[in-house]
Amino acid sequence: METVSGASEKVDFFISYAGVERAWAEWVAWHLQQHGFSVEFDHWHWQAGDNTTLRMSDALARADRFLALLSRSYFERPRYTRDEWTAAFDDRERGTGGFIPLHVAELEKSEIPDLLRPIKAGILYGKSEEEALTELLSAVGRPAGPQGKPGFPGSAATLPDRDEAAPRLPASTPKASNVPPRLPLFTGRDEVLDRIRTTFQSRSPVQALHGMGGVGKTQTAAEYCHRFASQYDTVWWLDAEQTVTLDSQLADLAHALKTVPATMPVADAAQSARQYLRTNGRWLLVFDNAEDPGTFRSLLPEGGGHVLITSRDPGWHSAATPMDIGLFARAESRSLLAAYVPKLPQTEADRLAEALGDLPLALAQAGGLIATSGFSVDTYLKDLTATSRLLDRSAPITYRHKTLGAAVRLSSAHLARTDPVASELLRICAFLAPEPIPLDTWLTKVGVELPPSLNGLVGDPVAVADSIAAMARLGLVRPQHGGLTIHRLTAAVLRDRTGANATSAAQESAHEHAKNLVISVRPDDEGRDPATWQEWAGLLPHVMTLSETWTQDDNMRELSLDATQYLLMRGTTSAAHDAARALHQRWSAEFPPDHPHLLTAETLLTDSLNILGRYRQALAVIENVVELSRNALGDDHETTLAANTALATAFTNLGQYHEAQVIEEDVLRRRRSTLGEDHRDTLTSGNNLAVTLDTLGDHHASRALKDDVLKRQRRVLGENHPDTLISATNLAVTLMDLGEFVQARALLEGTVDRSRKTLGDNHPNTLNAASGLAASLKDLGHHHKAQTLREDVLTRRRKVLGEDHPHTLDSYRDLASSLTYLGHHARARSILDDTLNRSRAMLGDTHPDTLTIAHNLATVLMRVNQHVQARALLQSTLDKHRATLGPEHPNTLTTAANLASVLSHLGRRKEARVLLQNSLEGFRRTLGEEHPKTKAVAEQLAGYKKVFGKRKKKIRRP
Repeated sequence: METVSGASEKVDFFISYAGVERAWAEWVAWHLQQHGFSVEFDHWHWQAGDNTTLRMSDALARADRFLALLSRSYFERPRYTRDEWTAAFDDRERGTGGFIPLHVAELEKSEIPDLLRPIKAGILYGKSEEEALTELLSAVGRPAGPQGKPGFPGSAATLPDRDEAAPRLPASTPKASNVPPRLPLFTGRDEVLDRIRTTFQSRSPVQALHGMGGVGKTQTAAEYCHRFASQYDTVWWLDAEQTVTLDSQLADLAHALKTVPATMPVADAAQSARQYLRTNGRWLLVFDNAEDPGTFRSLLPEGGGHVLITSRDPGWHSAATPMDIGLFARAESRSLLAAYVPKLPQTEADRLAEALGDLPLALAQAGGLIATSGFSVDTYLKDLTATSRLLDRSAPITYRHKTLGAAVRLSSAHLARTDPVASELLRICAFLAPEPIPLDTWLTKVGVELPPSLNGLVGDPVAVADSIAAMARLGLVRPQHGGLTIHRLTAAVLRDRTGANATSAAQESAHEHAKNLVISVRPDDEGRDPATWQEWAGLLPHVMTLSETWTQDDNMRELSLDATQYLLMRGTTSAAHDAARALHQRWSAEFPPDHPHLLTAETLLTDSLNILGRYRQALAVIENVVELSRNALGDDHETTLAANTALATAFTNLGQYHEAQVIEEDVLRRRRSTLGEDHRDTLTSGNNLAVTLDTLGDHHASRALKDDVLKRQRRVLGENHPDTLISATNLAVTLMDLGEFVQARALLEGTVDRSRKTLGDNHPNTLNAASGLAASLKDLGHHHKAQTLREDVLTRRRKVLGEDHPHTLDSYRDLASSLTYLGHHARARSILDDTLNRSRAMLGDTHPDTLTIAHNLATVLMRVNQHVQARALLQSTLDKHRATLGPEHPNTLTTAANLASVLSHLGRRKEARVLLQNSLEGFRRTLGEEHPKTKAVAEQLAGYKKVFGKRKKKIRRP
């Protein structure tokens, strides 16, 4: 028979092990090879499609000695290991000296077959790696000398080509792990787990386990984590169904790794975790219950580790190596049932498995119920058949194994009889999201609302833990970090209003209690305070789930709106946009167009569109909202004022500054009258109006208003509140416009530091502050520092906002400005050419941002002596500035001064002088005599007068 290494080639050892101990087998095989031995190890030497029976027979014939890695699993009846060790032991030619047992897990003497008990076995488990290696070599005996050149462990004939270093002792543990507890009765899936391990080792770092609900994808992923945890430095589990929660879970990873301080905000800590993953190997991340492969692809981390995804969607081919997790083989079904009911006859196990379609979730629930209730299989199947008939009529879930519902109902009925408190809590939790339910946090909050029968759980973590354990014993929930998760199919059956164990009234009551529970544990703000963001992260998926059905509940709608506001404030704008759009679509079908909550949802949708840079869409949405709100609620209603604020923001973003000013002045006046001078919304209106005054060139009025707003916000909200930080950034921009560069830098340095600590490095507001700081550095002549900071801001904006977002385009423009000052004209021109085209496409030819980019490009053309092209571009830009901003706007005057410089170089000095004179007068009126721009133009004009006068005198000579 042809073999991998040749038909007659002998090997020193055949390694026999149960699949659950593969990590031990890899460790033993690797170290034996390192010490000069040759080995036969199935996962290194056998190919896919090989006849394993023939390969095993051939290996046993060629191997000089047989190494058995003993554990409880090794002696389980269905495993090939039984055939391997019995065949090896009975080989008279080899004798017992060629049979070497090594314990890799603790075993009672009674668990070892009688034939093997007399043989002294080495013990590897419970030792340090050095001690285990010594024990291994002592058991096998060191080779007397080289027996030919040993195979290189990285060669194809011995060890797969891997990036990993040597396998680690399986007893070692990761330095960071949050994997759900190992299921003590996990059974089967050895072939799947081996395929996962082999695929990872073959340089396929991302795998997706997919299959129908209930087949055990999550349990298989968890078992892989525990089985191979020793081979990773970090093993981290993320609930991925609602991607808006991923940042907080990655932040938890950063905290567990101790790479960031405990006080670091979520967004920044999450970014630190991604950086750790990018720069380190030997990590494993599990994304459990991921949904859309297309949108999820961009969320996968970079780096040298492994990613394991579980999903119901099979379409992962472009993002991962997919692996279909099917139903149990019948032998696996028998093993799982035997784990729950050890004395269950095989014929009875087969009857149960057949009735339950070999579905792991249903089998686990059946085994748990039979084990705890004492039901006979006949009784269980009788009740299962009756319940299945009900399911056939009601069909509460789209699932081909409708008997899963029967299994759930039987288990839940038993829980109701034996632990009514746990049963009622389970029914309530079934109406929440299939994401972690943090009961440990919720049930300790003041004011938490539960039905009277569950009040004993409030403030009693032991009682809560006991209830969760009672559910878990029946396979109805999975305990998780002080709370629980419920499989979506289990929850679907528990929610069914027509089942045999539930009345419609009982289910409606449980649904209402779930809603009341979530409302009662909401944080004490509207999602705007960073101190509550961690609470919002845990609450968010359950709010979004309940909001789908409780559309008629005022409190639930308000909570949904605040949850969306939280997403906006936290900087997860795309998620906020999706949430606001979903609320709008849902409520539009049930409420009139002028319903206050519907109008607020549309305003939040507008806010998200404004932040996303989709200004025209924002304007299209909000104009109608303003009109409806005015007619239905009046001009002074806060919903109307919020809508007007969003409308003014859209106008400002589109460069329609005068329209924005009129609205913002009206909103500020009304808020001062109705809310008072110091109300948070009033101060926001003052800041918004001041920003618009800046865009109109009225920097002195803007500064006065910003000064007042910032002082009030510091007193009312505190130095580190997001609103205060925004206002501080905006005031610094005005200081720069007024030429007060030193003061601006000092203010921005403090603001950037506070923003990073409060919001994180990648929050849009932090990036705005950092962009302002870079501008102040440039104005003070620190061009290299400005360039470094601008490149960092650009990188982050591209990642957070996208390549074509207006703020990203601003960063490209600013970087090009720094490059121009540093003499890198070619690179600056290339950037500005591309950025100008993008801005024209995004914002239009006459948008102020587009004109600023065009002006900067003309400046670069001047630097490289392409004055004709510069003149044409500056003249066009000047004309558009005059039409959109007016003749005395600082941007218009700056463009005119630069055009004068170009005209002078082209010999058109009279035109240049007239332009400069007009610019100087305009700067004196708008910025004042002492402003740096005014002084610069005055000096430029004086120089032209001097040169022009000399040339005129020369012309008069005879």
